[in-house]
Amino acid sequence: MKHFVWLLAAFGVAACSGVEQLDSPLVGGERDSYGCVTSAGYTYSHLRQQCLRPWEDGIRLAAVETAGVPLASGAYVLLSDDGSRAELFWALGPSAVLERAFAPQGPYWTNDGVRLERLPQGWRLYKENRLLFQADNPPAEAN
Repeated sequence: MKHFVWLLAAFGVAACSGVEQLDSPLVGGERDSYGCVTSAGYTYSHLRQQCLRPWEDGIRLAAVETAGVPLASGAYVLLSDDGSRAELFWALGPSAVLERAFAPQGPYWTNDGVRLERLPQGWRLYKENRLLFQADNPPAEAN
């Protein structure tokens, strides 16, 4: 019986020594050049200097039906703490940082043919002067 236990232990050690260790990365652990876990929806924000999920921190803009962009593709905007810059995340191109300016209708942010407007009725996002995305302000609560 004693020899059987030793034989069984030796067989177990021999069997385990032939197991090949896999060095493949974990599925779902892909990181971009900034270290953001892209498979979990994180992307790098140049404005905030950190990885984030735009839909958790940003303002959601819906595609305008007549714009010709897929309605499922929304856009998200993050504003800097002082409001001087806005970062745009969308499926139509890479994220972009827009700089603030002012017009009689209100503030807007712009960069390379993209214009984000903040109007009393809500947000509007244009590319080459064509309205693509918008978000209406919620109605004011009655007192």
